Amino acid sequence: MREKTGSSRSGVELVVAVFDDWASLHAVLIELETVATVRPAAVLHARSDIPITASEVGLLKQMTKLRFEPSRQDIACTVGWLAGELSERLARGARSLADALHDWLGFERARQLQGHVEKGHFVLCVELRTSEDFSVICGSLVRASPHMVELCNVQHEP
Repeated sequence: MREKTGSSRSGVELVVAVFDDWASLHAVLIELETVATVRPAAVLHARSDIPITASEVGLLKQMTKLRFEPSRQDIACTVGWLAGELSERLARGARSLADALHDWLGFERARQLQGHVEKGHFVLCVELRTSEDFSVICGSLVRASPHMVELCNVQHEP
């Protein structure tokens, strides 16, 4: 089911999926690297037990840390435009990951996503660039992710 949430303005469409473990996320990232039009935007997580082999996956080679005040843990985010957007929101006073994401996902979904990160899950954001991407990406993510797969519209000029 394709459900848009958050802003209805034009921008980048992202599919957001949640994974319990590194192996599941890794398998999807390897699969997505074979699709020429697919452009994964970011991975978010708050784990410290990432295997060394994670840096072999293109998307995970450079990560940055975000720290929202009430949180006791750093949130790692792939270096790129999404990390920049989240950093800007943090600098403007977002007190939590949910605060930073709420206008893209809606408040309830943003809170759920923050909860997943706090529980040690991985969040993958993939940019949709073509209409064919939707069926390829969503099919793959729905099969692999035991949690939410959500479509959101992000105000960003790639």
